[in-house]
Parts: sequence; structure tokens; C-alpha cells
Amino acid sequence: MKIICLHGGGANSNVLKTLLAPVTYELGKSDPIQFFFIDGPVECTPALGVAEQYDGPYYRFLHCDAPDVAQMASLARSISKSAVTPEDFAREMAKQGMANAESSQACDYVEQHVEQHVDGPFDGVLGFSEGASVAASLMLRRAAQSRPPLFKFAIFFCAILPLRYDGIGAILADERSERINVPTLHIIGARDPARLSSMTLYNLCNRHLAALYDHGKGHTIPWGPSTENITKRFHEVIQRAQMLS
Repeated sequence: MKIICLHGGGANSNVLKTLLAPVTYELGKSDPIQFFFIDGPVECTPALGVAEQYDGPYYRFLHCDAPDVAQMASLARSISKSAVTPEDFAREMAKQGMANAESSQACDYVEQHVEQHVDGPFDGVLGFSEGASVAASLMLRRAAQSRPPLFKFAIFFCAILPLRYDGIGAILADERSERINVPTLHIIGARDPARLSSMTLYNLCNRHLAALYDHGKGHTIPWGPSTENITKRFHEVIQRAQMLS
């Protein structure tokens, strides 16, 4: 079992590897799972708090200006108070906070990397924050093109908005018909300002194959009591994918 992992914006593969370490350790006790971590192609400034704990350089997958994290968090909290649906939230966030964002180049980069990786093919994909967004956009692009899925399952941690691969803006379930039709696990945080972005992605997945888990924290992969629950849900999504293979 091989899983390719995409880090968040303003981080790098080592950051995600460290954050996931308790989960990968627990999984390794019972499953022969290999995790492969890749860096985004765009060098950038570190995300809030990253430089204090991790060495650079720092990368992202999206080819757009990195938004100010504190400003985006404040904007997300403000918009979430009046948004009726996750899609309403996403439309306003895309308009106010990510006006020029799109994912086509990032999708191309990840797709080529996956298809040409010496250790491929990969059974699943795992993404955190921006990495989750790009993974989802790539999977949705292939679905819209009627191409076979690149992965048998996907695990999304604290996803930000899934961005369009054919224009500017977010991919929204009430505007588009493409869906991710493999088992997915959506891990969100009740205190994450981007929580409704994660729900926007959840709504773009086959509901019969999508699982949701709230770790109760913020925009992070928490260590501690949540590790056991996250590991359990990892097992469940992998088993579901194996049953469908």
C-alpha cells in the first residue's frame, strides 16, 4: 500500500512528515503502508509559525500570491457567520480572499509527479490544507474529463477551497456536476477557520463513500488522543477502497 502526501502552503514535505508521524507510526504496527512526501514547485515564505519549528526552504503547490494567513482566518470567521451553506462561504471567500487563484498548473505538476514517480503507482493520496485542495482539484479534473481515477482513495486534512482547474474561483457542488467517486476521509477541526472550506470539498465527494471526522482542534494535525481516532478512520477508508478494488 502506497500513499503520496501533499503538504500545506508555506511548508514542505518534512513538515507534513513530522505532523503525521504519530499516525504513520500507529498505522505501521498493523499495515504495510508506505508514505511518500513531495514538495510543491513554488518556493515561498513560511506559513504562520512554521519557520520557528522547521527549517526551510518552504514551498506551495499553487501558482498564486500567498494570502496573509491571519487576514484570511479573520475573513473566514467573518464570512462563516452569515453563510447559509458551505458553498455560500466558498463563493465569498474566493471572491474576497483568493480572487486570482486557480489550480491548473498545480494539478499538472502533481499529476506528472505521480505518473512518473519511481515508486509509483500509488494507491491513495493524502493532502493537508493546500495539498488537500490540489489533490481534490486534480481528482475532480480527471472525473470531468472521464479519465480513470488516479487514486483508489483520498484522505483530506483541513482542506482549503478546492480551486477550479479551468478558470478562476472555487469548484462548488451547487454549480458543477463532477464528483470524486472513490472512498474519501475528510478530517476537519471544529476550531479551524477553514472548516467550511473542508465541507465544500466533502460536498464534492460521493456521499456513500465519504467519511467525516472532527478532531475538535484548529487548522492542524493534532497529536494526542485524536491519533487513535484518526488511525481508526484511516483503516476504515483503506478497507473500503480494498473492498471496491
